[in-house]
Amino acid sequence: MTSLVGAIASGCTSFATSSVQQDNSVNIHAPGQAVADQGEKNSSTAANPNQPKNSANPGEKPALKEGMPYQKARELVIQQGWQPNLQGDAPNLRDNSVKELFDFGYKEVKDCSGTGVGACLFEFTNPDGELLSISATIADHNNIERVVWRWSIEKQTNISQQTLPSSAQDKPPFIGTRLFNFLGGSGTGQSIEIAPDGTTIVKLNGTFESSVQYQGKFSNPIILQDGSGLRLLLKDGKIYSLLANGQIVKGCRGEEKLCESSLLEVSSTPIQNGFYILGGTDQGLEVRGEQYRYYDEEGNKEWNQISELTSIKEGVVFDGQNYWCIPPRQEVGVCSENGWIPSR
Repeated sequence: MTSLVGAIASGCTSFATSSVQQDNSVNIHAPGQAVADQGEKNSSTAANPNQPKNSANPGEKPALKEGMPYQKARELVIQQGWQPNLQGDAPNLRDNSVKELFDFGYKEVKDCSGTGVGACLFEFTNPDGELLSISATIADHNNIERVVWRWSIEKQTNISQQTLPSSAQDKPPFIGTRLFNFLGGSGTGQSIEIAPDGTTIVKLNGTFESSVQYQGKFSNPIILQDGSGLRLLLKDGKIYSLLANGQIVKGCRGEEKLCESSLLEVSSTPIQNGFYILGGTDQGLEVRGEQYRYYDEEGNKEWNQISELTSIKEGVVFDGQNYWCIPPRQEVGVCSENGWIPSR
């Protein structure tokens, strides 16, 4: 799921949501300006979070804005009939940031990301059975003083996942580890590991370090625990990044491109030395020992660590964006995840 990136590891959420073009207006249709002004007029930045004031207009869509102080946003949504979601996933009180926010009175906090922008996820419900998810980031290095970053509304069917009946959709599609990369860049890869008992771990494998985005029982979709509010849906051998309302995130590899990726099985076959090509271009990739480098008609590029490549099968590697093959001698074709495909 708390980037899709080189920006992920360093500055977005663990999931690169800032580098992905998400249009909040798709998820929340703001009411008229008069309503927004009324919300600002009635809010008080010194209000006690434990004593919210309710509005007579339940179900009203809140006029949230990116960068709005979370405390003001909280007052606004509560005035409009939303209440902290005390069901579903319990707050991750093992996290110091979550515990501090919970003790402050923000009982709706669910989890916080320890990487990227340090986003925390807050959830509210309304009488119409909708779930409002707000992701808020730190302002001025103060955990309590946060600002709105992302938000979405989804229709609830049953908040508590523990009461959902088991279904084929909740059965893991595989056992083992698979790799995926929404953005296709270096340092933006992710992995999902599913154990035989259903225990699932999702990691962001950055250039310099890895971070856990989810750890728990398998579900489909998987709700990331990095504070981004994003979900991961596994379907037909692919994985998709979803907003809380179920829409597929767009913008991972270009404007309007869906955030989807193939799930690549990790191979135990070592990466062999040699010259790998895409096929149909002058680009190539050379592997020598524990290093690799690209080359083209202009010459050789800088050496990189071979750990950045993924072994798919003998003679086939994946660099996060393209498959590279050692082709059969003098055979024209193209490289694919299944190996070299000769041209007919």
